[in-house]
Amino acid sequence: MTNDHHVSIAKKACTRCSTQKRRCDRALPGCGLCTRLHQSCIYDLPRISSSGPTPSPSPRPEISLLSSGAFTASHLNDAIIQRIGHYTPGDIFSAYCLEIEPWFPIISVSRLRDRLPLTWNEAPLGISLLCVSIVLLTTTPPTSPEDENDPSEFKSRYLFAKTCIASTEGFGINSCLTIQSRILVTLFEVAHGLYPAAFISIGALVRAADALVSHPGGEMCLRQLDDDEKRQEKVLTWCGILILDRYIAIDSGPQTSLTCSRAETIQDLFKPIFCRTHEANQDRSDPICRLSRLLEASILLDKINTGLNSLIEEHRFNMDELILTVQTSVNLQTILNEEIGDGIHIYSGGLVLCNLALVLAFENGSKVPYLAGVTEDCNSLATTSLISVVATIASTVEPFVLGTQTIEFNLLPPFITFLVYKAAEIVTERLLINIHSNESLQQLKVLRKFLNIVGKRWLGCERYIRLLNEDTTPRLLKAVEQG
Repeated sequence: MTNDHHVSIAKKACTRCSTQKRRCDRALPGCGLCTRLHQSCIYDLPRISSSGPTPSPSPRPEISLLSSGAFTASHLNDAIIQRIGHYTPGDIFSAYCLEIEPWFPIISVSRLRDRLPLTWNEAPLGISLLCVSIVLLTTTPPTSPEDENDPSEFKSRYLFAKTCIASTEGFGINSCLTIQSRILVTLFEVAHGLYPAAFISIGALVRAADALVSHPGGEMCLRQLDDDEKRQEKVLTWCGILILDRYIAIDSGPQTSLTCSRAETIQDLFKPIFCRTHEANQDRSDPICRLSRLLEASILLDKINTGLNSLIEEHRFNMDELILTVQTSVNLQTILNEEIGDGIHIYSGGLVLCNLALVLAFENGSKVPYLAGVTEDCNSLATTSLISVVATIASTVEPFVLGTQTIEFNLLPPFITFLVYKAAEIVTERLLINIHSNESLQQLKVLRKFLNIVGKRWLGCERYIRLLNEDTTPRLLKAVEQG
């Protein structure tokens, strides 16, 4: 595709420039003025809803994925384009830039812009599949519960995307674009609490990347990279896989991530791309810098999770290593807080994963069996630290519950939902012991209300509310629902 500017320019000025009556260049993903001032840039553009616009007639013959006749990769591409053809390539580019890239920048904006066609007639299958995945992830869920006998467009889009991915497997098609599509679909499953689908998808995703011979453990992948841009693309893609793998392992119970054995080799591969992000003069709003922080936090999360699982499964654990990892997590937390500055902390995926790592470490540390002179200091310090972290989480989300701040859902990483759930779970356990703690009761109300609010965008919150209700006594639930 030619570098046509119409796909990289928003139709209206950003919210900040419009409010302050400043001249806005309308650049995506952020205008030049907001970028120079290191301010978040938000465009007030219509979201892709679950209903979507009415499709216009397509000159292509109607294709059914369930057709009993001959079905080829070309037919699959036609079926995808029929499904998304009422959006322009520019619409989908804007959707990625505004609603995914701010918190999960695993696809280069410039590379996506260069790959998108001017019209759908020029779109190859890989791009079509990526576009349908972007449409899926940026689709808002319906306001009413799903009817199994009459699924919503939201559910239909998900099933369609899954069918398309399965079809590419059948055709033997596997590329960086199809893997990026898998990442976005798996992320959709994670965000909306679709388990065990997400758990199954991450396994298939890792294997698909391995099959491409692009995995960090293979020297062949380095020889195949013929330019820096392609190398960066594969690194960004693997970042998406690793972050999801580590998050899903935590969200799915006491088990290690699928990629935990590759940690050292992975870091060696990423160094050429991410080392420069630690230089003092780096722009922290740069996508590579933001993804680097997200990856660093996921590494610490994975180390803590792996260590805790070793303790459960093999009754052995290196306490010194855990303490070092916790200290590193605290240091990263401090750095991220400084980088965010006056910004809104809930929009930092790196800070979310960093806090999640600390919550897991302190929660387990507070439950270590008491041994006089051995674990008493560990218990005390972990318990105190856990109370502090949970209080910070509650105070961070409270303004959005009280309505003094409004959530910008296009900037909100879905990873925060599990962090808030864990905090609510810990406070619930505390209240089951002492239901008369007004401070804990207020914290629980705030945390649960935040999950209810965010549940309008990320349905995974509904799953967490159900889990909390299962662990809540009727008396406590009544107290929470009052006021």
